[in-house]
Amino acid sequence: MKSSKIILLGLTISMAACQSSENSQHKTDSIESIESGPGRIVDSRYLIVPGRSVGEISLGENMEKVGALLGKPDAGDAAMGKAWGIWFSKDSVGEQRGEIAVYSSYRDSSMRVKDVKQIRITSPKYKTQDGFTVGLNESHTKLKFPAMERISTYLNERKDTVTVYDAKQDGIGFDFLKGKSISLTVHPMNQSVNGTYLTLHPEWKMIE
Repeated sequence: MKSSKIILLGLTISMAACQSSENSQHKTDSIESIESGPGRIVDSRYLIVPGRSVGEISLGENMEKVGALLGKPDAGDAAMGKAWGIWFSKDSVGEQRGEIAVYSSYRDSSMRVKDVKQIRITSPKYKTQDGFTVGLNESHTKLKFPAMERISTYLNERKDTVTVYDAKQDGIGFDFLKGKSISLTVHPMNQSVNGTYLTLHPEWKMIE
């Protein structure tokens, strides 16, 4: 009789352990699904919305607010009321340093307020809601933005070929180097990413 009770107790413990393991696995699978599936939640500080915004900076935003948010630019260029301001990530080092560049110009003929016209990023920590980011190849990017077209080609300061593509109607453009995107630019929908006369990299030479 005692032997039967021991066996029954052992079976009960074994079944409980299996059920606990199954529940734990189910919970893990659910978490992975939430983190990697279409319904993922991207931190708003790093969210890309084509044609609208990158992180906490939106197209049309007053540059005074951008300055208050990011501080003084680390680099940039300016002429005729237009400017590129460039901020480098504090934790980036060497040639792969992350950067965010903001192109601005006067909002209207009163020339009182400068606002954001384009936002360019190089860091993969910025993502669209479904996880799209820089560093992907041309074919992958084309699947995401089928309206993307090549608009120009440059030789950079190292004589490497950089190809610029633009999904004009979506409000997003890309620079590709050796088959992978090295930057992403959000701009107003139906306006060309090259629709400025102040070049972010004046040392780049256009070849096409």
